[in-house]
Amino acid sequence: MIKSKYLPFFFLMVLLFSCKSVPDDFIMFNDLNNGRSLNGNAINQENKEPVIIPGNDLQIIVSSSNVLDAQSIKQFNLLPLTPISQTATAVSKDMTFQMYTVNEAGEIEFPVLGIIKVQGLTHFELEARIQEKLKTSIADPVVRVNITQNRVRVLGEVKLPGIYDIENRSRYSILDALAEAGGITMEGDKKRVKLIREEDGKLQSVVLNLTTSDIFMSPYYYMKPNDVIVVDPNSTRKKDAQYGSADNYRLTVISTLIGSVSVIVSMVLLVINNAK
Repeated sequence: MIKSKYLPFFFLMVLLFSCKSVPDDFIMFNDLNNGRSLNGNAINQENKEPVIIPGNDLQIIVSSSNVLDAQSIKQFNLLPLTPISQTATAVSKDMTFQMYTVNEAGEIEFPVLGIIKVQGLTHFELEARIQEKLKTSIADPVVRVNITQNRVRVLGEVKLPGIYDIENRSRYSILDALAEAGGITMEGDKKRVKLIREEDGKLQSVVLNLTTSDIFMSPYYYMKPNDVIVVDPNSTRKKDAQYGSADNYRLTVISTLIGSVSVIVSMVLLVINNAK
């Protein structure tokens, strides 16, 4: 039997162990709170520029800064373009009708120039390639390319699961994708964020831990087209699914009441012992 003079300490220990602190896996980049510094660490630059893949729609406009090229540029666009002004040959940024779909071979068929291999190029590289080809026909060609159908999917324990467009955006990271999805919910496991990626027709997957700053140095920090992010539920969410949130709430209330009673009893016994 526990002697009465030790009972207050016993109940105090029960109370302390029944109290829960916030788990580390609730906090992103928790290692920075523990003294780690990112000073001098370089972000992994792999995949920072989105590249063209089969299935992309490319909006391409050819224009010129030279008034003498006004007639020449028409043959290199799918539809006639409306000049910004009567004297300027530059066109508006509306590229709605200048659409090319990249086929399975990674190619598009361009007016006059014919078949162009575009797969694996960034929009800057494709602009430069088409511009170079046009120099034999246009004195000062200007080419603008916008990549559409460049998307990532964010699923699981986020506030707004869905499909999000990368398009031409460079340096689009997993943090950007999660931010657009409203962030990870309190029920999400930040230690287990799955990323599924297609490489050369083959699928690969990796589990990322967002409670450490290692993600900044990871080759999976920047997103690639068609990446899928899945945030797993944490242990609390899994218990809710298994037992029901109402049951878990009742258990929490009971645990709190037991802890409170333990404190009251320990205080009463302490007073009685001091009175003897």
